[in-house]
Amino acid sequence: MDIKTIDGDLRPFFSVIIPTYNRAKMVVKAINSVQHQTYSDWELIVVDDGSTDNTKETIEIINDNRIKYIYQKNAERSAARNNGIANAKGNYICFLDSDDYFLPTRLEGLKRFIDECSEKHALFYTAIIFDKDGVLKERTEVKRGSNTVFDFVTNAIIGTPQTCIHKALLESNLFNPSFRIGEDMELWLRIVDKNELIFIPNQATVIATDHIDRTVNFKQNNTGIEELKTLKHCFSNQHSGGKISNKIKLEKISGCLFRAAIYHIYNHNRKMAIYYTFLSLINDLTSRQFLFRLNVLGRLVTFVNLEKVEKLVYYD
Repeated sequence: MDIKTIDGDLRPFFSVIIPTYNRAKMVVKAINSVQHQTYSDWELIVVDDGSTDNTKETIEIINDNRIKYIYQKNAERSAARNNGIANAKGNYICFLDSDDYFLPTRLEGLKRFIDECSEKHALFYTAIIFDKDGVLKERTEVKRGSNTVFDFVTNAIIGTPQTCIHKALLESNLFNPSFRIGEDMELWLRIVDKNELIFIPNQATVIATDHIDRTVNFKQNNTGIEELKTLKHCFSNQHSGGKISNKIKLEKISGCLFRAAIYHIYNHNRKMAIYYTFLSLINDLTSRQFLFRLNVLGRLVTFVNLEKVEKLVYYD
C-alpha cells in the first residue's frame, strides 16, 4: 500500500474522505473543491480503490501536504471509506464522492453549526444539490411517512457526501463492505439507534454531478436487486432497522423490485420485467404507484413495444 503521509502529527478539525475508482478525469475537481474551502483546518484522504487508469499520477502532481493518497486493491467503496476512516486524524469526518464537489463555504458552515450545537456526537447532515448538465436543483428533504427516526432515515436518501460525523461514532460503526447499494442507509440506521440525527439548515453546499456512469443509475445497473440485499439485512430483528414500520418496509421492498423491472425493461428482457413488476405489485398493494405499475404490467404482458414502455417509466 502506497501512502503519502501528512508531515507532523496534525489533528485537523475535519477529515474529508474521497473514495475513487478509475475517475482520474473527475477526481481533480473534487479535490480542488476541498482545497478552495474558506475554512482551512482540514485534511483530505483520497482512497484509490484499485484504479487502473492514471489516478495515482494525477493526484501526486497536486502539491498540498494536507492531502493523503492511499492505494488499495479493489474492494468497493465501503471498504475504501473504512480505510479512510482508519487513517483519519480529524475530529469530524466528511465524505465526498469523486464525481461530486463542495461549494467553498461547505466546511466553514459545518464548523459554525457544530460549534453552536449542544450535541457534538451526532450524525449531522445537509441538503444536496444535483448538477444535471449545468442546471442546479436542490433535492427536497423527504418527510413523508416518517413517524420515527428509523422511518425517516430509510426514506430520506441521505448520501454520504451530505454527512458530517464525529470520528468516534465511525470508529465504532463502520460501513458494511458486504453491500454496494444502500450501504450508507444501513450505517445511518445503526448510528441513529443510539445517537442524534441533526439536519443543518441553509447548508446545501455539496453538489452531486448527475451522469450516466453513476453507481446508482438503475437503468444501467440492477441497483434494485443490490439494494434489496441491503434492505433484507436491515429489516431483520437483529438490526436497528428492525424498528422501521412495516408500511415503510413494504414500500422500500416494492420500490426495489420495480427498479429491477425498469432495469430489465431498458435491457429488453420482457420476461424478467414482467416478473419484477408483478412482485412489486403484490409486495405493496397500497402503494401510491400501484395503478401506474399495474398499467406497466398490462403493457408488458400485451407485448406493447418495449420502447413505448421505456418512455412510460422514464426517470429524468
